[in-house]
Amino acid sequence: MKMSRLFLSLLISMSCIGRAEAQVTFQSLLREMADRSVLAKFPQSGYRSLQSSSYNRASVVKDSAGWFADSDGTGFIRKEENNGHEEWVVMEHTGPGAITRMWAPYFYYGGLDDLEGPEVSIYLDGDPHPVISENYFKLITGRGSFPVPLAQRTARAGDSYLPIPFAKSCRITFNKKPFYHIISYRAYPQGTNVVSFDMDQLHLNMHVIDDIAQSLYSSFTKDKGVAVHRSGLLSAGKEISLDVRKAGAIQEFTIDLDPVQVKEHPELLRSLVLQISFDGKQTVWAPVGDFFGSSDALHPFQTFTRSVNALGQLRCTWVMPFRSSFYFTLQNLGNTSIHIKDLSIKYSDWLWDERSMYFHTNWRSDELLAGDTFKDWNFIDIHGKGVIVGDQLTVLNPDDGWWGEGDEKIYIDEDRDKKFPSHFGTGTEDYYGWAGGEVPGKDDVFSHPFLANIEVGSATPVRRGAKGFNICTRVRALDAIPFSKRLVFDMEASPGTQIRNAWNFLDYSAMIFWYGRPGTVDNRPPLPEQALKPVITLAQIDSLSNAVKAVLDK
Repeated sequence: MKMSRLFLSLLISMSCIGRAEAQVTFQSLLREMADRSVLAKFPQSGYRSLQSSSYNRASVVKDSAGWFADSDGTGFIRKEENNGHEEWVVMEHTGPGAITRMWAPYFYYGGLDDLEGPEVSIYLDGDPHPVISENYFKLITGRGSFPVPLAQRTARAGDSYLPIPFAKSCRITFNKKPFYHIISYRAYPQGTNVVSFDMDQLHLNMHVIDDIAQSLYSSFTKDKGVAVHRSGLLSAGKEISLDVRKAGAIQEFTIDLDPVQVKEHPELLRSLVLQISFDGKQTVWAPVGDFFGSSDALHPFQTFTRSVNALGQLRCTWVMPFRSSFYFTLQNLGNTSIHIKDLSIKYSDWLWDERSMYFHTNWRSDELLAGDTFKDWNFIDIHGKGVIVGDQLTVLNPDDGWWGEGDEKIYIDEDRDKKFPSHFGTGTEDYYGWAGGEVPGKDDVFSHPFLANIEVGSATPVRRGAKGFNICTRVRALDAIPFSKRLVFDMEASPGTQIRNAWNFLDYSAMIFWYGRPGTVDNRPPLPEQALKPVITLAQIDSLSNAVKAVLDK
């Protein structure tokens, strides 16, 4: 009897160990960052994605006078004294968590002639001595303790993705008045086993950082998988498809187009539509060009999950699980036959479980908004359970000046009831990882694993100017946003001060990339009629603008 009880006790203990969640460490977060398959499963840890930023504190209540306030570079939590010095608190959290991203322009209040900036101090677990204390601009641009590529420059800004886990609490301060800043972090449930960061862990894990850097900058997956192919001339009104009837996950797909044909007929990028169904339910519907940041022309870029090159190869490496089948279709809605040089899909085994999710893509098509209209322009409204993993904004601007003062506002679960978002940003360019300081231009085009300024001012013949198409995209890894009931993602439609008249129009369109558990629904249905329309042009916007001016001048 005693032996039986002992054996039973051992079984219970082993069962508890099997159910215990893995320890969260600096190294585990690094590994997770470069593992695309992690995003396809709802987080077992149940973390919340939160954000601290310098948004204008006049923005308190939706539809109030301050809701669309600019000047988002002075907000902070409070001032305090630490070790005999005055410091400004810009982020604080009690409980286990992890910093996942830090962004700021690398210039200070004096503009591009003032590059010194504040010293940042990061205090963990109530320790009065900071684990990190150094110049903030150097830290987030890869010139300080954080190594490239996890901290690097973009366009007049720095972005750090080096994770900083903490077991009990975190507080981040500046020793000077805060300027524009955004800090993203995870809040883990109480009791989560988190090992706090220290600089020794950074030194000991440089080999891991080297390993993941190779993965982050690769446009191919390491998974060997099984590849299936189709090719040929896709006639007007026809489609080509590939399907598999077994459990698995798409690891990578490539659409190889003829770049000469696309240059001659850029409208094909809108009328060629990508559709994917998993287990009998369609979750992906988007024009191929818009899906790949190329609604008006092929724009070469490369992130961790999508890439386009000048050869006409468009590749996606988001992992897409399915329980029993997938059906992948390219449909030609236009009047011109399209040469598909190769459609390649690589898939591998996947064990579907209660955390597995379907990949979703939604397209919000063109909407013209006047410059005197301020609104929260909705990317998507999702009901159910899932994770946001990326998005893309395309703006057609008829002016050489600035177009994107708007802040992101992301409501997670009960945020909508509280009428205030968990993520309240500081400007469109800030959300996409770069910064103002001067009129944007061709020099601001960049591609990094989690950020890309795909196109800036396609119609501007000189180096500086934002006239034409402006396309920004963001990929989320450690800063992915889980939701259990609902997620609402808005971006303020708020142009620069010089184009805020009734006759100043901007054209907006967007893509959103996310995973959802079965049964999750959204407010963005397929839009075949819009995909058949030609991409809007600057001439059309100018015509509308002149018509409005004529009416107002009477």
